Amino acid sequence: MEMLVRTPVLDLNEGEVVTLIDAEGARIASRRGRVWVTEEGDRRDHIVGEGQAFVVDRPGRTVVQALEAARVSIREPANEED
Repeated sequence: MEMLVRTPVLDLNEGEVVTLIDAEGARIASRRGRVWVTEEGDRRDHIVGEGQAFVVDRPGRTVVQALEAARVSIREPANEED
């Protein structure tokens, strides 16, 4: 069986990190807790709280770190072929 999940939901413990590579256009949404998001080549850091979202706006590495226990969904960018 092959399963394609377009919007994975991740439960992260405080301090846990998820690294996305070349995820431009992906939407990171916090369903619970707060996460810190930083993008390669961008000096700004972003705090995404419960009910908020951040859209990755550049290629390269994007790091998501839980500042506390958190649940996040990561929706892939829209695919022109879909």
